Amino acid sequence: MWEMNASWMCSLIGTCLTLAELRRVQRRAKLTLIKPDISDYEIHVYFVSAASRNEDEARIMQKMLERKYALTWKRFALAGTAQELEKIWNDCLAEGDVAGPYWAVLAHPLSTPDLKERAFGEVHMLSHLVGSTNRADIKTLRKTEIEIDKLREDYEKARCDIWSRDRIIAGLQRDLDDAQRKARNITFDVLDRNSGGATSDAPVKSLQTIAESLRGALNKADKINTSLQDTVARKSNRIEALEQERDRLKAELQAHEAEIRVLEAMPPMIAGDVCANDGGLCVGEAACPYDLCQKRVLYVGGRTTLVSRYRTVVEGWNGVFLHHDGGQEQGLERLEGMLDQADVVVFPVDCVSHTAVEHIKSHCRKSDEKYMMTVRSSGLGSFMRGLGDFLSNTNQALEGMGGFMRV
Repeated sequence: MWEMNASWMCSLIGTCLTLAELRRVQRRAKLTLIKPDISDYEIHVYFVSAASRNEDEARIMQKMLERKYALTWKRFALAGTAQELEKIWNDCLAEGDVAGPYWAVLAHPLSTPDLKERAFGEVHMLSHLVGSTNRADIKTLRKTEIEIDKLREDYEKARCDIWSRDRIIAGLQRDLDDAQRKARNITFDVLDRNSGGATSDAPVKSLQTIAESLRGALNKADKINTSLQDTVARKSNRIEALEQERDRLKAELQAHEAEIRVLEAMPPMIAGDVCANDGGLCVGEAACPYDLCQKRVLYVGGRTTLVSRYRTVVEGWNGVFLHHDGGQEQGLERLEGMLDQADVVVFPVDCVSHTAVEHIKSHCRKSDEKYMMTVRSSGLGSFMRGLGDFLSNTNQALEGMGGFMRV
């Protein structure tokens, strides 16, 4: 480790070792830190620096990495050339397995400088995924709120136009009624004056012309009014739809923020010693509230780029991680076999096939020794939040389940 490029140490330590493991290194090396309330970031910075020195801390971290990723190292040890090594790295990256292969690529004697730099760049970019997703959600929410405000202004303007048109229509209706009344009065007067002879049609025709003109204006105003009412109805429906979209985006943003808080609070929330039972029945003690006690957690679906992060969380909580892609490339026959092995089955509602979900539900209904859990999204924070809530609600061990609830 101390013979590697020092610029790689930050990503190597942050990706391959959890903060709980770094605190164990601290205890094994019998380090007395500057202050008791030292932050996780300060611990990370200290061990990044210590990794470049051939001293006790670096040697302990070296042994920890070799034990933790022994199976991964055996896979990379089969490579006889740099090209074979690069192919294994690409396969692991496609499967979402990053942490162990990253350590193997940096440490392997056949690894070329170009391959190491490429692996460093790919791991570095993974750290930007969560932040970019939430920034996009905030941008969309703000754009929606601006559109809602503009539609509200248009809506109020349309209401004013309708009110003005209504007044015009009412005035025209009054004029038409007056004209018709005058026409009738004039007609009766003319008939009275000419009761003994022929009547004059000129005044009546003049009033009829006026009445027809007013009637045309009234019809036109009615059409304008109808058109404006349709416009207002459409804008009102659009506003309602945008408000629902805004509420949905706000809910998603709040969920993302809650997941970010889970990620930020992860070290103080879950960092701790490995369960003293070493895989035995979890006793649910307060000192070990997030210990899976070697229970097998099967994650079905999700994003392949985050599989290694899911694995890191489960293994950091002293669990065994299993993964199935939900039928994209792996068959459902394999899913049945993995369901038989699992104690807890987790799947995200936004990134898993309906067929896989039906298989999971059907299998779990037949067993009284499994716990099925859905999470809101395939994000790492959503997975950690759901698994943390589950562990918090199942602190006391149930007989025959080692602390896990029955379906």
